[in-house]
Amino acid sequence: MDHPFRSAALGGFNKQDVLSFLEEQAKQSSQAQQELSGRLEEAQNREEELRREREGLSKELEEVRRELETARQGRDSLSARLDEAEQELAASRKQAEQLKHEVERLRQDRDELRRQVEAVRPDAQAYVELKERTAGVELEAHRRAQTIQEKAERDAQKARRQVEQWLQRVGREYDALCSQVESTVSHAASELEKAGAGLDRLNELLSGQGDALEGVRRAYDATETGRPEAPMPIDEE
Repeated sequence: MDHPFRSAALGGFNKQDVLSFLEEQAKQSSQAQQELSGRLEEAQNREEELRREREGLSKELEEVRRELETARQGRDSLSARLDEAEQELAASRKQAEQLKHEVERLRQDRDELRRQVEAVRPDAQAYVELKERTAGVELEAHRRAQTIQEKAERDAQKARRQVEQWLQRVGREYDALCSQVESTVSHAASELEKAGAGLDRLNELLSGQGDALEGVRRAYDATETGRPEAPMPIDEE
């Protein structure tokens, strides 16, 4: 390796040259170390900036993802609304077609009615004249009907009063009949109680007689061995 050292008189290198060289190397090393430290600090700063940028980008990416999800949901909602709108549009078109046919039918009915009106216009004029002539007759008929109605109302009120009187009389007769029926039923119930008591005594008597008859029958059966046999009938020659 070439170096600028001068030779010393006693051999070796010149001390001053060596010291100068070492100082220069130390100076260069210090400068290089400072440069490396600066580069390292710069690299660290750059790394910190990149880390912050990465965090920012991560946040932006997350925000973009959320916006994308929101957009996807909005797209699905818009798609569903679009389907509904298409269905409503199809239904509206169908209704419009039906209304179109209905309008056409009504237009035809209107034209037919116009022809019928034109055909009956003379009869209508005659009807108006007849109506004017019969207006007095109708008024008189209305008056007569009013008179008949008033008379009918008076007759109805009279008949209503007669019916009310008849109902009052029937009510009094019904109350009297109810009292009589209650008395009769009470008497009949008393007689039935007496008859029931007599039947109970009769049943007791019949029961006693039945017991006595059963005793007589058993006593009769007990004497069966001592009774003589009945004579046999004699055959006639």
